[in-house]
Amino acid sequence: MVERAFYAAVKRLMTDPIDGLLMAVSGGVDSMVMAHLLLRWIETPEGSRICSRTAIAHMNFSLRGEESDKDSGFVESWAKKNHIPFFRKTVLTKEYACKKGISLEMAARELRYQWFEELSNKEGFSHTAIAHNANDRAETLLLNLIRGTGVRGLCSMREKNGNVIRPLLDVPRSLIEEYARGHNIPYRTDSTNLQTDFARNKIRHLVMPVLEEISPNIVPRFGKNAENFLQAQQVLDAYVTEKREFCQSERGFSIPALLNQEHMDFLLHEFLAPYGFNPAQTEAISAAMEGQSGKRFVSGSHIVWIDRDELVIRDLLENAVSVDVTVQQIDRTPGFVIPEDAKTAALDGDKLGYPLKIRKWKPGDKFMPLGMNCLKKISDFLTDLKIPLYQKQHVHLLCSGQDIVWVIGYRIDNRYRVTPDTTTIMLVHQKANGPESPVRQEDPEFDFE
Repeated sequence: MVERAFYAAVKRLMTDPIDGLLMAVSGGVDSMVMAHLLLRWIETPEGSRICSRTAIAHMNFSLRGEESDKDSGFVESWAKKNHIPFFRKTVLTKEYACKKGISLEMAARELRYQWFEELSNKEGFSHTAIAHNANDRAETLLLNLIRGTGVRGLCSMREKNGNVIRPLLDVPRSLIEEYARGHNIPYRTDSTNLQTDFARNKIRHLVMPVLEEISPNIVPRFGKNAENFLQAQQVLDAYVTEKREFCQSERGFSIPALLNQEHMDFLLHEFLAPYGFNPAQTEAISAAMEGQSGKRFVSGSHIVWIDRDELVIRDLLENAVSVDVTVQQIDRTPGFVIPEDAKTAALDGDKLGYPLKIRKWKPGDKFMPLGMNCLKKISDFLTDLKIPLYQKQHVHLLCSGQDIVWVIGYRIDNRYRVTPDTTTIMLVHQKANGPESPVRQEDPEFDFE
């Protein structure tokens, strides 16, 4: 059954010759069985016609110490034994998760898919094979149902998503393990998969067994439900595309056109979600669209404001340099205290123009330092602070239009300070710089004999 389902999937997923296949191999039973089957397929006349080049990509997430290192060594040895090019990257997942403020699961997912895309572009692989199975799809559907992700989340994993293919998605985990034993396929066991610390493992070890007692065929039924949800989502996407074209305006969306829609709240969420606005924000925007001209709303990447009959959308920030900042919008309250942290600027949001821009300072730049009523050259300001010459070249500015509103890390412009008349405050925080996925230099990115 495993081979039949696998080869049927490969036929659907790769109908024409491709520019190389990257196999994501962790060393676990799923990925080792996938790699084994793909190598057998590539040796067939049909497989060699479709795919003439393949390689293995392995990411060490640095989460299990020596065990993670042994996984890397195991996969590398298997690749060398089978004469397959081997790519490895070691990342510091915990540090990345802390920096991003996300879970370890999400951090690991972001890191590996970012790397797969970078590696594919660099080395010329048109497809990446991932070894997710039918149980993974069922678990993801349940997780997304709990998280309230809507129909799109209930589609769960797709057999093909862009250049990512999943040829084992119709095969249950139990059959994959049975196939590995029957064909003497070596693999490693991740000890954390047996724990229930993570949400997915709770679903896997505590929830799924109960559901399987109720319905022994629950895993393939979840797969069928996921396919049905995908068809429903495709219908919704077509509807949203049609309504987006109808409601679009020169700078964003027409408020009268939106208010005239039967499913306005749903459509507004679909229109604004790509700009980073969450359901709570779109609900607030919906409530403000009648009679609150000038009201502004900020996501992590964009700003929306109501301008009479139009919902205007703009980039929140243009940043062509390496300075990493976050922007948070808050309403002015009587108890608000301006942060004293030099890396945080509290600015009058109603006075700012968007998008904000970050750039290096240059000779002739002037601003009005907080507490002053006249312009001062940036060069003189830095000299007064006794900033060393080598450090001056790393000073950046946050700008609103032609105005410098913050010498980042040092002083805001007096004209943009928070006053008793301020109603909306923009808190801009400079985050620590550093690579988003640190790599251990001793690990070669490519190693093949």
